[in-house]
Amino acid sequence: MTAPLSPDETRILKSLLSWWEEAGVEMPDIPAAVRSEPRMRPGREAAGDVMRQTPSAAPARPAATAARAREAGFGAEPPEQDGREMAGQAQSLDALKAALNAFEGCQLKTTAKTTVFARGNPEAAIMVVGEAPGREEDDQGQPFVGRSGQLLDRMFAAIGLDESQLYITNIVNWRPPGNRKPTDAEIAACLPFAERHIALAKPKLLVFAGGISAQTLLRAKSGIMSLRGRWTEYRVKDEAFEESGSTPALPIFHPAFLLRRPQEKRRAWADMLSLQERLETL
Repeated sequence: MTAPLSPDETRILKSLLSWWEEAGVEMPDIPAAVRSEPRMRPGREAAGDVMRQTPSAAPARPAATAARAREAGFGAEPPEQDGREMAGQAQSLDALKAALNAFEGCQLKTTAKTTVFARGNPEAAIMVVGEAPGREEDDQGQPFVGRSGQLLDRMFAAIGLDESQLYITNIVNWRPPGNRKPTDAEIAACLPFAERHIALAKPKLLVFAGGISAQTLLRAKSGIMSLRGRWTEYRVKDEAFEESGSTPALPIFHPAFLLRRPQEKRRAWADMLSLQERLETL
């Protein structure tokens, strides 16, 4: 007969469960006795302790939860869908959005509320490609509508541009749980749709907001500190897509980075002035 959990072990388990839930992990049904105490900060009670793992400490996962885990890709083969083929068959932005809604090859879709496609003017000269949606974007189904999006709008407004003169999207179309960075596999699953998005929109200038967007679409190994502010040429490097020349592209800091490091706004302003100067030559 196994010994029951001690009070300290119970508190540790509750702390871990709270942490996982806040990170967006799908949790099994937990007995009410374990959830009865208020939440506490993860790890506060666990310092220096080792939780004893017994059969009674981990309730069996219900069949419904196991099914959700399989659907999310844990312990199961990914859906047999060719994202590159689906994206390549889209001949319009509406068709591409419909293809994304039908695509089940990225497990982020199983935890996100909505598919975040784009906002702004699809015929705008400037297309902005960010990284991935956050909580506000997931709630509203539009990219860059939270705090970082508001800062992005102010940055463009400072050089006389508003939403009617911009077309804004992300390289990943579903929110990663807990606003974490998307994994390489998640980026790879969404990349064909991001590339096709650019090909269909045919912008005159591209702005890559953040390191993930710039590194992925430019096939670059350098970080955003090295890439930002340097004009380069974007060209689709995949035989599944028609080659249609190249598009001038400017990597910039992601506005979420600027919220964390406001001292970098001076460089961001220099990048905006560079964009304004380039736009005047079109």
